[in-house]
Amino acid sequence: MTPSPGPEAREPADSSPPPGSSGLLPAGPTLTLASHRGPRHAVVAVDGPIDYHTAPQLLGHLTTTEIQDVPLLVLDLTHVEFCDSSALGAFVDIHRRRSDAGHRFALAGVRPEVGRILELTRLTSVLSLHATVEDVLAEG
Repeated sequence: MTPSPGPEAREPADSSPPPGSSGLLPAGPTLTLASHRGPRHAVVAVDGPIDYHTAPQLLGHLTTTEIQDVPLLVLDLTHVEFCDSSALGAFVDIHRRRSDAGHRFALAGVRPEVGRILELTRLTSVLSLHATVEDVLAEG
């Protein structure tokens, strides 16, 4: 039996993506959420891609008691450049939950690349989209 080499004999870890992968998708959650609550609204600013890895984090945050109880929830997507079907499912789920509770849900700051996906899936006819958070809040 040959003894295993000590730590000094180990090769440095390779940080390159595994063979066959493009390295373009994040390896894990990279979503940053920042919430601001007013007397009758909550604004959640999202920074990062909303995808299979991060949609559960977003849903978990948006279904907390402090956010569920406000009449208006605004999701600020100004810093979201990518979303996949998991994100669309999360938007529809939150819209449904809030509608069932008699509360409003709006998306603000939707970038063109995300807006295109919403248009292709016809979610623009279901979800409330606004250019800015201020536009949503001005509506009341």
